Amino acid sequence: MATASDKQSGRVTPLSGRSLWLSFAAATTGTFMVNVDSSVVNVALPVMQHQFSLSINILQWIVTAYLLVITGVLPVMGQLADRLGRRDVFIAGIAIFITGSLFCALSPSFGWLVSARIFQGVGGAMIMANVMAIVALIFSPQERGKALGMIGSVVAAGTLAGPPLGGVLTAAFGWQSIFWINIPFGLWGLWGSYRYLPRFPKDEILRQQKFDWMGALMFLVSTSLLQFGLANLHRWYGYVLVVATAASLYLFVRIESHVPHPLIPLRLFHVRPFSLNMLAGIFYWVLMMFPAFLIPFYLRDELHLPVGLIGVSLFPQALAMILLSPLGGTLTDKRGVLVPARAGLLMFALVNLGMALLPQHAPLWWIWILLAGQGVAAGLFSSPNSTAILNSVQKRDTGLASSLMATQRNLGRAIGVGLATEILALVWVFSGIGASPSHNNPHYPAWFLLGFHGVFWAAIGFTALAFFTTVSPHPHSSGLPQDAK
Repeated sequence: MATASDKQSGRVTPLSGRSLWLSFAAATTGTFMVNVDSSVVNVALPVMQHQFSLSINILQWIVTAYLLVITGVLPVMGQLADRLGRRDVFIAGIAIFITGSLFCALSPSFGWLVSARIFQGVGGAMIMANVMAIVALIFSPQERGKALGMIGSVVAAGTLAGPPLGGVLTAAFGWQSIFWINIPFGLWGLWGSYRYLPRFPKDEILRQQKFDWMGALMFLVSTSLLQFGLANLHRWYGYVLVVATAASLYLFVRIESHVPHPLIPLRLFHVRPFSLNMLAGIFYWVLMMFPAFLIPFYLRDELHLPVGLIGVSLFPQALAMILLSPLGGTLTDKRGVLVPARAGLLMFALVNLGMALLPQHAPLWWIWILLAGQGVAAGLFSSPNSTAILNSVQKRDTGLASSLMATQRNLGRAIGVGLATEILALVWVFSGIGASPSHNNPHYPAWFLLGFHGVFWAAIGFTALAFFTTVSPHPHSSGLPQDAK
């Protein structure tokens, strides 16, 4: 029986035994599904390009629209779950996600597919905003750390399974099949969540507060303007959109500074280590998305690999990241955040240099080595960056910081895809090729390689930015008292 204080805070009596693990399986099915979906689509993009006959900077919206919607609505979904009931919002998110997956699989056109991905992204945001909180609530405090760590394993498993699964399914059944696989997972998650998850009490204190709808709207507008601006820098109105982004961000900050209960409390960003390491994390996700988006096109257009082998060829990156992530965490505990994080960034620089110098017909084993090197770099950097962010804030703000990190992750991914295609376009424009050369042109492989090199020369610059924005979260640099750590 929940007490009055439990109803205000959203706590429930922790579960145990079979009910606990069935609840955990139901809740994390959503996480697995969303992470498979985030990595499985990239493998099928070259196939979609040939079917829809679109340039790469138009095709990128299949990925970007999904990530952009998640970024824009994720902060809203966390608060709505506290107000309306976390279980109900989570179940609704799974239902929306699998419905969006069905629409994606049945898409007769590119416009339909992008619209379905937008709908799917709303469900993905509702899932991502609730999984960690649900798991934290159903486990006892003594088991909570282990359970949250297991979520990381589920995320890694979904990310690892996505590329080879996408390659095999696309080769055997067409790109539509990568969306059909969400249906059985989603139906289990839907039924399991309804059957096994407890009804979490609503936060009565939060329900009495006025929701910051204007802040939510301006955040969505700002992230959307930024993405559309970055995707059109080769056109004059791209710069207009960037200026509009700055104006909307200014309005967002003004709104959040004056409302009594802001959607995103800005006080955390007054802490220098928090702000800088959050920025470094955005650069990190940009670096991760450059090869994730472009390598499938390189393997298809330059090496002429079948789609099944393309999926398998992306496996070394995820595997290396999983194997090296524990080392990144161990080094963080022993040496602090700067040593492993900057070692990872130096590895990123070497990998990006290798990508920038790739010949038109590089041996496949060299691509695998470069992708594995990026996995090593990610494994070394990811844990120190998360630790630096969380250790920069007081303990009472850990949950808020975690939710902002989820927003950071998806924003960085969306920016990464947009920048990758835009740098391609800019290189082509300045080379006199035009922003959208036809992929059916016999010269296209050479043109693509030229833009590909430009993207990874730029990636070295983003690596340098991440290097200098990675700072120590220690009290002497953050201004926080020692007991706040």
